[in-house]
Amino acid sequence: MSEKIKIAITGGTGFIGQELVRELMDDSSFTLALLSRDENKINFNVDKRREIFIGDLCDKHSLEAFIKDSTVIINLAGEYIDQDLMINSNYIGVKNLYEIAEKYSVPYFIHVSSVGVYGRPPSGLINEDSKLLAINEYEKTKVLADKYLIDKGRKKNKGTKIIILRPSNIFSPRMKNQSLKQLYSHVKRGRFFYIGRRGAVANYLYLNNFIDALKCVIKKRSLKGFDTEIFNLNQTDTLENFISYLKQNDSRSTIYPRLPESLVYFFAYLSDFISSLLKVKLPITVDRVNALTSRAKFCQKRFEEVYGHSYKTSMKEALKECIDFWSEEKNVSIK
Repeated sequence: MSEKIKIAITGGTGFIGQELVRELMDDSSFTLALLSRDENKINFNVDKRREIFIGDLCDKHSLEAFIKDSTVIINLAGEYIDQDLMINSNYIGVKNLYEIAEKYSVPYFIHVSSVGVYGRPPSGLINEDSKLLAINEYEKTKVLADKYLIDKGRKKNKGTKIIILRPSNIFSPRMKNQSLKQLYSHVKRGRFFYIGRRGAVANYLYLNNFIDALKCVIKKRSLKGFDTEIFNLNQTDTLENFISYLKQNDSRSTIYPRLPESLVYFFAYLSDFISSLLKVKLPITVDRVNALTSRAKFCQKRFEEVYGHSYKTSMKEALKECIDFWSEEKNVSIK
């Protein structure tokens, strides 16, 4: 009889969490415990292999029944919009979750962080030992949680094993974040332009590949030692290739101009200033220019070496799936 693995998941009612839950429910060796603050957000049926708990990461007592008897905890919860909630959800909540995991001797704690903890390195190969130089509040709270868990891992030789995953920009055709679909629209309409010299890279991770990586970690959770294990998860390609993948269903030949980096940054800073004054969102921002000029690559060699895992879906194939979905749904209008 195969081992039954009970997995406690926070953030299971979010978009990524829902996709993960659906995948895990296809494997009869898993039973799931899901935590939600709001029972109205629960889109799953409760059955023998899936149990729902109403609780809050900031309320330790509400976490006990949820965590008890689990083999693995996966923390997908995170606040990235409301700054007032970020410290509680992204840091205090992680501390509470881990402390209860320790109390009940849960063997494995998988914390989903972000490559955002490295800040905005302009170039270079960024590995798990690179400096944490977070810029915005979301990233800073992620750094606090990572440092807390790293410190906990260093101070013990038994107890709950900590694994931190740092994915890059996760994408899927159905995600609420529309930035990739907007980029596709600009490329399709011929409104895209390159910034500065060649050599910029695109760091993304297809949602299905991220979920496969998570499942791999769950099933191969026999890491040695008790130091916190940290893994970057990323798919990297040149920006030129990435843009060509967004055009793979378009037979028209389009030449995209290349504008001086200094000029675009001037207008981006001006745009951000106007946005802050008028409380409106403008299409060009410093963050977007940073993303389109970055030459930094987030290395995931450590993950590949430890788990022997490679992604099933290439960047080109993943973007093809996105384009086909957007075209079928007629969510992108081409004029």
